[in-house]
Amino acid sequence: MSNDKADKPKLVHSKDVETRPEPGTPEFDAWLFKRAKERAAKYLTDEYDLGDDERGILAGGYDRLLMSDEELAEEEKAMDQAQQQERRKHLKSVDND
Repeated sequence: MSNDKADKPKLVHSKDVETRPEPGTPEFDAWLFKRAKERAAKYLTDEYDLGDDERGILAGGYDRLLMSDEELAEEEKAMDQAQQQERRKHLKSVDND
């Protein structure tokens, strides 16, 4: 085994407090953006399975991000109706005519 840093396992937890800028400052916004970008690059690789559109890290397709408010409301209504039908599919209709 070599003495390279690449062979050294990463710590899962560290007692060192992460230094971060004061919230509400431009430095904090830049730090937060950089951190979010790094984490997105980590999770949005082929290494992680995002699953289907209903489960996983990202729920919903990318096309959903581009929909207007009206289209989103219409889709939500259709999804609610489908969910109600799914819940009732085991029930039988009984008519007393």
